[in-house]
Amino acid sequence: MVEEKIKKECSVTSLYRSRKSFLPEYLCGFFLFGATSFFFLKSLPFSNKIGYILLGLTVIAFASTEISRLLVHYQITPEKVIITEGIFKKHKKNVHFHPLGFVPDINVRQNFIQRLFGYGTIFVHGSGEHHLEIKDVNHPHYILSTLEKLIDTNRTPSTKRRG
Repeated sequence: MVEEKIKKECSVTSLYRSRKSFLPEYLCGFFLFGATSFFFLKSLPFSNKIGYILLGLTVIAFASTEISRLLVHYQITPEKVIITEGIFKKHKKNVHFHPLGFVPDINVRQNFIQRLFGYGTIFVHGSGEHHLEIKDVNHPHYILSTLEKLIDTNRTPSTKRRG
């Protein structure tokens, strides 16, 4: 029985938000790093102080971007999607596929930039209050097809798709 439970909880995939979705923040960080390098390489009065300030801002820019990226974790198992939010104070939400047996709407939303870089947001709207949003993940169409297969697998025999 324990082996069966462990087998069911086995992760199909584990997802974090894509670094590509934080491209503007990373570009700002690289700009600050370039400005920091400039001030350390130049021998101007007060350039060391400005350089240290810019270095601190660079570290803050990269650290805050990585922290906000890691705040939300999606884990897809054969029976449910587990959404974990937070670092110190964790909020865990389980969305089981069985209540989503009748899914009227499952789609991917991507703008031009997201399509260009290969990431997007997946929306699953089930019956009632059962809905799911997986934001800014890489390869959203692959994740969408995986979710469709898992939802179809977990349907009751009377609600399974035919064909």
